[in-house]
Amino acid sequence: MNKVFVKNSTEQTLIEVYESFNGDLYFVTEKFDDANFGYVRLYSMPDCAEWGDFGTFEQLEEAYGKFKIWKVSKANWVNINSYEDGLLSFTK
Repeated sequence: MNKVFVKNSTEQTLIEVYESFNGDLYFVTEKFDDANFGYVRLYSMPDCAEWGDFGTFEQLEEAYGKFKIWKVSKANWVNINSYEDGLLSFTK
C-alpha cells in the first residue's frame, strides 16, 4: 500500500491517520513543525470534509483530551472504509 486516494481528490501519500473517540478522522499528508496538512472528516459532519491545515497530534490530543484521539496503525488503514464506503482506495 504505497499511495492512498481519499474520496474526491487526487492521489496522496498518507503519513499518518488519527482517529478520535467520536469518530473524527484526520489524514495527514504533510507534516510541519506547528501544523499538519491533509484531509479532515468529522464524524458528525461528513459532508463538510475538506483538505486543509490542522493541528499536530499533540495539539489535537490537547483539544480532545488525552486518550480520546490516537494514531491509527498503518495495518488498520484498510478498515477505515467501514466508516464510509469508498472513503479510501489504495494502490500498490
